[in-house]
Amino acid sequence: MSKLYVFGIGGTGSRVLRSLTMMLAAGVKTSQSDVVPIVIDPDSANADLTRTVALMNKYATLRQHLTFPENGHGTFFKAKIDQILPNYNLLIKDTEDRQFQQFIELPAMNKQNQAMMRMLFSEKNLASSMNVGFKGNPNIGSVVLNQIVNSEDFITFANSFEKGDKIFIVSSIFGGTGASGFPLLLKTLRTGDTFPNNDLINKAEIGAVTILPYFKLEQSEDSEIDSSTFISKAKSALAYYENNISKNNQINALYFLADNMSNTYANHEGGTQQRNSAHLIEFLAASAAFDFANKHHEGPTVNKELGLKENHRTIHMDSFYDELTAMLRMPLTQFMMVSNCLHDKFDFVSKKNLAANNGNFDEAFYNAPFMQNLRSFLDEYRLWLSEMKDNKRSLDLFNFDCGDEPFNVVVGQKPKSLFTMLSNYNLFYDRLNNAVKKAKGDKESRWLEMYSMATSQLAKEKFGF
Repeated sequence: MSKLYVFGIGGTGSRVLRSLTMMLAAGVKTSQSDVVPIVIDPDSANADLTRTVALMNKYATLRQHLTFPENGHGTFFKAKIDQILPNYNLLIKDTEDRQFQQFIELPAMNKQNQAMMRMLFSEKNLASSMNVGFKGNPNIGSVVLNQIVNSEDFITFANSFEKGDKIFIVSSIFGGTGASGFPLLLKTLRTGDTFPNNDLINKAEIGAVTILPYFKLEQSEDSEIDSSTFISKAKSALAYYENNISKNNQINALYFLADNMSNTYANHEGGTQQRNSAHLIEFLAASAAFDFANKHHEGPTVNKELGLKENHRTIHMDSFYDELTAMLRMPLTQFMMVSNCLHDKFDFVSKKNLAANNGNFDEAFYNAPFMQNLRSFLDEYRLWLSEMKDNKRSLDLFNFDCGDEPFNVVVGQKPKSLFTMLSNYNLFYDRLNNAVKKAKGDKESRWLEMYSMATSQLAKEKFGF
């Protein structure tokens, strides 16, 4: 089966990978059986990165317990997340604990070359530590990231690449790491000839999402990053992309995303303090990866602008265009129903008084590490959704406090009435009891398949999905 390699460049790349992982867990479909995340970020302590790595590791741990027979009905965690690099991070050689001037070996240059470097880079640039990325300076990033092809981790990626695999690149256009990393990585993938499988990689189907400014930062004298330059940087980069990527057909599909900059984040250059709440733009960027994975692109570069039907401050599922709604609403709703059920009714569903448990799932199963990890992952899912709901612009998809009325879960959609005496969780439990008879595999696989089948049926019955 083919693989989808997703390169997440910089902090934005890690945040989009977080959304991508949530969508994979919910069962959003991808034509590839395996997804291979690769992060390119010199700031290994970046909290956005470490949080995403922890989430992907938790996904992989859960996925190890699951099997998916061809005639099965399980959808949650169906795609496998492959980790081919330590912490998923592609390390660039000679950047750790070094200033930029040390990386370019400025002291060893002759006087003429030193003078040239001082014309091209400010003293602040030259003294900049590369431990926390490039601080909004693509001129530094373009020099450092030009060494990608020399990395042992890049060779590991190239060795794992096979015919039919696809590549998707996520980056911002208004910072340092993403703006410089995307064109350099793409050039390496398309024209490099010094790494294994270069013939396959050069001809591979490659897509990317380029994220324009969608937030601003608080002004800080202690930070080198100034969000007032984001727009000008984006304009310059877009002109370069147009002339050197799109017109040259270096990429099969290029997606664009942007929003107004009404949202203001704290100004942290990187490290453990750079932990931003999930945002609608990152959600849409992750959806672009699925759109690319599920389509075939040939011929000239296809430019795609991701948008909304309505320019509202609060976005619901019906704000998306039909194709995106059809891709996301069923799996995200199903996973939310499971989350609410375990959050509100775990004491009931984990006891023998749920008929589906009889002879299938005992107290030891519900107390085992698998279930603990699953509940923890579902808590992360709720947090991710709540962060987007509280952000600007707000993505308000689901109700978190449904109580005893599980079908009041979709914001703005009244559940349909059914011709049955059963309602609310009694109906939910009935569908679980019926589904367990069809579930296959070991306990963990059967349990998730049971919930997948039950919530699928309920979503069709109550919401017409």
